[in-house]
Amino acid sequence: MEPFDIAILGGGTGGYTAAIRAAHLGARTVLIENRELGGTCLNRGCIPTKSIIASIEAMEHAKKGGVFGFRAEGVEPDLRRLMDRKKQVVSRLVKGVEQLLKGNRVDVVFGRGELISENEIRAVEPDGRERTIRARRIVLAAGSEPARLPRFRMDGKSVLTSDEALKMESVPRSLLIVGAGAIGVEFARIFHSLGSKVVVAEMENQVLPGMDGRLAQVLSSKMRKNGIDVKTGSAIQDLRTEDGGVLAAFCNGETVRTEKVLVSIGRMPNSTGIGLEKVGVATEKGFVRTDSKMATSVPGLYAVGDLAGKWLLAYTAAQEGIAAAENALGRNKDMDYRCVPVTVFSDPEIASVGLSEKEALEKGIDVAVGRFLFAANGKALVLDETDGFVSVVADKKTGEMLGGQIAGPRASDLIAEMALAVGMHLRAGDLARTLHSHPTLAEAVSEAAHDVTGESVQKLRKS
Repeated sequence: MEPFDIAILGGGTGGYTAAIRAAHLGARTVLIENRELGGTCLNRGCIPTKSIIASIEAMEHAKKGGVFGFRAEGVEPDLRRLMDRKKQVVSRLVKGVEQLLKGNRVDVVFGRGELISENEIRAVEPDGRERTIRARRIVLAAGSEPARLPRFRMDGKSVLTSDEALKMESVPRSLLIVGAGAIGVEFARIFHSLGSKVVVAEMENQVLPGMDGRLAQVLSSKMRKNGIDVKTGSAIQDLRTEDGGVLAAFCNGETVRTEKVLVSIGRMPNSTGIGLEKVGVATEKGFVRTDSKMATSVPGLYAVGDLAGKWLLAYTAAQEGIAAAENALGRNKDMDYRCVPVTVFSDPEIASVGLSEKEALEKGIDVAVGRFLFAANGKALVLDETDGFVSVVADKKTGEMLGGQIAGPRASDLIAEMALAVGMHLRAGDLARTLHSHPTLAEAVSEAAHDVTGESVQKLRKS
């Protein structure tokens, strides 16, 4: 058989996007996937968790009927129906990926893939049959798995990863979540709303380590207000499974007993067992090293997504997949990570792009910062969601937008405007002068941009 022009190892967001883009460019393309098409994001991450959060938001709004002038009684979660809806959403999107690949004439091989040379992949199909796939270029998109606590036994029943948490058939009475990154705080929101007594433990001194401290403060305050026990600066020393639960001991001597423990301390790349060492692909801490074109240390081999470890986000994986496919087929495309938006679907939502005020100052940039509270935004008041703020960070001399931060309603949507402004090197004044419909949450972005120069007419000036 003549070799394919390009083979993709892994059918997650980065992999299937690379395959479709390669097909757009006329390449004969094959994709090898060991599990479900769509990868972690679609099957075990972004989509199922956001489906559950959407159900929870609808339930919480219904419970607040009195605020909006109507009666809503007996509003309670139904875990089985909630999970059934999640499965339906996931199934529909997986079928959509299948149709996209089929419609673009991408060959799909289901099986465990392993490099046997820089131009060959051995795929072991579910029935045990082996198939050797040859391609002029190969893109590695094997993804990642939840990181585990190496010193403790994680049985998937009492001590869980996010994968097992999404399959639970009953709501635990109490739950300790180890790690307060994006995954941890989102699951804290989910299980608290479903009725669990939730404790969140983070070894760093704030939730969402690495993000702007003001954002973290707004979120941790709201979590505590909602009844979630947030413990920062708390590292786990021991986890002991006992009858009916788990006893967690912290380095400060404190102990917590809960029915279950969810470990959410990040993710690890699926870099073992895929033949990297056989062909000499360079790695660093398990992640495949790539350049700005997503090329690995071996000519003709590319790596994208979580396996490459630049940003473990579905949307960066998609752009990396496009870049890898284009470069593999002779085009010239560099990845630009300067303005990657980061979103957290917590309560309130958190979003950030570009530089924070602290990061800009550490780089020696003289900045001007504008802020606007959602408490002063008409639409936020209408929605009864007034927690949080919008912040715009700009170069004080030139006015160029360097970054933006949002804690508040629909932050995950509002950040797109700020990402565009940062990416296009717009000035805060350009954003301020752009007309925003009224009443909308987006007006808070405009007012924060106006406030960079002290010109927000909706904000009370200090005398």
